Amino acid sequence: HTNSAWWKNRTPDPLPPLPPDVDPETGEALPPVIAYVTTLTKCGPKHRGGLDGAAVLLHSIRRNSFGWTPEKVEEIEAGEEAFNGRPKHGGRGGRYRHRAYVIVDPAASPDNPNKSGECARFLRRVGYRVLHRPPLVPLFPIDDVDVAGASDFYKKFREGGYVASRRPETGPTARRPGEGPDHLRLMMSDDGCCGYTELLKLHVYGMVGHPLAVHLDFDSLLLRPMDDLFDAMLGTAGSPDEAREKVRLASLPKSKSVDFSVPIGAAFTRDYNSVVRPSPTAPVGYQGGFLVVRPDPAVLDDYRDILLRGEFMLGPRKGWESAHGGFYGDVTFQGILPYYYETYAPGRGAERRRAEVSGGDEKAAIRHNEAELDRCVYNQMADNPRKSTYKFPRATPLDPDAMGFRDTDTCRDGRRDCSDTDCQRVDPGQTVSAHFTFCGKPWDCSEGNPGTVASETCRSLLGEWYAVRRELEDWWTSVGSGAGWDGDGGDGGASYREAVTRGRVAES
Repeated sequence: HTNSAWWKNRTPDPLPPLPPDVDPETGEALPPVIAYVTTLTKCGPKHRGGLDGAAVLLHSIRRNSFGWTPEKVEEIEAGEEAFNGRPKHGGRGGRYRHRAYVIVDPAASPDNPNKSGECARFLRRVGYRVLHRPPLVPLFPIDDVDVAGASDFYKKFREGGYVASRRPETGPTARRPGEGPDHLRLMMSDDGCCGYTELLKLHVYGMVGHPLAVHLDFDSLLLRPMDDLFDAMLGTAGSPDEAREKVRLASLPKSKSVDFSVPIGAAFTRDYNSVVRPSPTAPVGYQGGFLVVRPDPAVLDDYRDILLRGEFMLGPRKGWESAHGGFYGDVTFQGILPYYYETYAPGRGAERRRAEVSGGDEKAAIRHNEAELDRCVYNQMADNPRKSTYKFPRATPLDPDAMGFRDTDTCRDGRRDCSDTDCQRVDPGQTVSAHFTFCGKPWDCSEGNPGTVASETCRSLLGEWYAVRRELEDWWTSVGSGAGWDGDGGDGGASYREAVTRGRVAES
């Protein structure tokens, strides 16, 4: 209710105009601008460490995008003693421009004068553009009857319904006997890492104007450009065979074939670590920290329809239309994505689209050509493909007796042999992007799973994060770089105390 009331006299922030497509000095065409999006739902003491992650994430994007060249690193080091902690991967720019956004919940708005607004204010200073976004639909009904003077957006938001308000009263997806009317909504409020606010990530589909939008969590790092993936999704990679050769796809029981002859609507990795009872047919969620999409308001409308219908089956917990559930985050982001692409889009979504298209054009109705990527290359978490005797997923121990747990023979994807997805053993030299989940958070000075086979991979990834952070500090403090807090030639000036911050990184 507090979240909804915040919007009474406000409207969602418009996307700021994109930079020119042509270089004003040379007249040459400039490459497309990719939107990189992250979300901020709270700002308390325990959330401050992630701000380091957000700043480093943005620099890892910057150094792997158009406009960054190796010469910039040389400029940073000019007149300074060379250091051995330079990043080993990427840093040679890319073929696409970038712009970074952070979608904020009212609880973390930079307009809040107290400490709850400090995180967003910091992110704005280091280069993110802040976008206030509401949930796609209210979680609970808005009881406010006094709408005098309220914005038109609020009135429409209030009257448009709320989660499960349009759920069928009869049929296979109706509420089961004994299921209270608020049961699903209460589950959503406490699901996964962030409850219902986790679904703010869906606004990545609303970044209209950008050809592609990438959602990454704060604890991610770009090691090299994603240009080959972008080319394939935009249909500019040449032939379908060329695109297929350059983009590393997953080849697992749940993976679908990808049609590279038409645009790709989304690219993702799956979270096999959340599977409770592995089998080739077990429901698997999409990993919530990585998603690349072609922005499309019609897809956002589809998600609104899904939430208004609220067809998540409980008692027993079968999930969305009894097909997508039983894993971490199934009620919100990690469950609603596979439901959309694997059930809704080819079914009810296609029917809705055909009704909107004259003549029922089949191609116009298709919005579900998506790609499951190799999770050892994209969104690499250094995870173990096998179940452990430990109660939670764990890396393979070097000495099982000393560690007190060991691997089982069960592959989390349901196959007999899963050695081809043993990401904990994959060298970062093969990785495009990393996600610090199993390896621990760099800003917490994680030791990187010592005593396990994942240690070498984790320590290499953590070392790369520290090196990118060091490069960012040098870039901010370099003489004549023109880089302010906004990382874009702003007038804020370098604000880090060089001796203190470098000392901290060295100690880490």
